[in-house]
Amino acid sequence: MKMPFNWRHLCIEVRHIPLRVDEVKKVNSIKLLFVNALILLIGVALMTGALSRDKSEAARLERLPALEVQGLKNYRGQYLTVYYAIGSRPFISPDDSKINLSQIKEARSVYITNDTIKLTSTEIEKEGFRPSYNIVMFIVSKEPNYSWVNADGSIPLGLTGGKNSSFSVISSLNKTKIDRTLLHNNKDTLHVSLAAR
Repeated sequence: MKMPFNWRHLCIEVRHIPLRVDEVKKVNSIKLLFVNALILLIGVALMTGALSRDKSEAARLERLPALEVQGLKNYRGQYLTVYYAIGSRPFISPDDSKINLSQIKEARSVYITNDTIKLTSTEIEKEGFRPSYNIVMFIVSKEPNYSWVNADGSIPLGLTGGKNSSFSVISSLNKTKIDRTLLHNNKDTLHVSLAAR
């Protein structure tokens, strides 16, 4: 006679099988490798971001050449003002005083005591893809703080109106000529003479 199956006698035993020592070491080494790789990726990402930011900032700045202005002995006791500006020349007049300046990007003023004045190099910010400036103005005036006024009476951006608009001499250079001269001479200093004007 067949005995009925008794569910009470059924016993399922689940045992935890521990990992061997070598398997534990393998799992730990995989974890460590993963953490190190993650740290390395984060470091590379941060460095790449910093480098691209530095390149971006460098691309937005343009270095101005150092200047050596000569021929100033007849203007001792006066002031030399140098403008790095955005401007345009009139078509019908070669007179530098008739140049229209829309914006002054950098201005420097120095009291003249010698025949030669040296101005150090500096950097100015670009706007988009345009050059930071396209013309450099050299003005000698008897009073300090020369204030440029265009022929139509307007004042360039970057300047506040002033009373000193009289000058002894005005000269200018286009940026293209400056770049060409520096490249030809293979120097970082631009030599300009205001003698015999």
